[in-house]
Amino acid sequence: LSHRAGRGRAFANLSERPDAVGLLPERMVTHDWRNLFLHLVAAILADALGKDEYGAIASKLCLEGGPEVVRQQLEDTGATHRRYWICAFCVNQHLGICGGFSPPPPAETPEFRRWEANRRDSVSGDLHTCCRCIEPKFFLDAPDECEMNKFDDMMALLSHEAPDFRQLIAIDRHFDVFTRVWCVAELVQAHRAQIPQNVCLMSKKALDADTGDLGIYIKLATLTVADCSASCSEDKDAILRKISDIPEFDAQLQAAIFGS
Repeated sequence: LSHRAGRGRAFANLSERPDAVGLLPERMVTHDWRNLFLHLVAAILADALGKDEYGAIASKLCLEGGPEVVRQQLEDTGATHRRYWICAFCVNQHLGICGGFSPPPPAETPEFRRWEANRRDSVSGDLHTCCRCIEPKFFLDAPDECEMNKFDDMMALLSHEAPDFRQLIAIDRHFDVFTRVWCVAELVQAHRAQIPQNVCLMSKKALDADTGDLGIYIKLATLTVADCSASCSEDKDAILRKISDIPEFDAQLQAAIFGS
């Protein structure tokens, strides 16, 4: 996402140009925005290298000379030009969320604690500085102008236009991606559009009931999208209405996780 002359531009703007042939992404990344950015990058690099775990790559990226080693691996496998859709960069966030924080959820709730944590720097605890750009803001009450409600159309378009288009589910170390309503919405759309999915975990050991974290294993084994959370209850209700059979969807989701 770039900020130019008081306005924002994003990858989606470039894709509209007449000379944008070959710019369409081959992967759409679903991830929890609270995940470490290092882990998001590592999951994408792991997927490009044909791997389904990103922990080793994340560690390598932190070593002196490690990024150069990973880059050489990408070049050796011909994966340096694979394009990934990441909403934080591909959608013009300056048309929506850059200028302030969303209204607070009810106090003393998990949603409120998450909202409060999202407003602050995870190291210093300081409030994030809001953007002062001049872009007009559009949210769900202006559905035609809003850029944050078009992901289902975008996924349907890319699945039709981009060869070998797939969804990459970059699973954070706490598996919170499956509890966030907008992440679930992307999973629902992939399910409805029959888009193939790649699942990338930090480590598959977490899925082993004998050697992994039993709490994580139980969380995933009993996972249901009906328990996903959102700052706005209307968002959750609208997304869940798109699922015709929640138990069947849950079963397919668990198959994707444990089958990875």
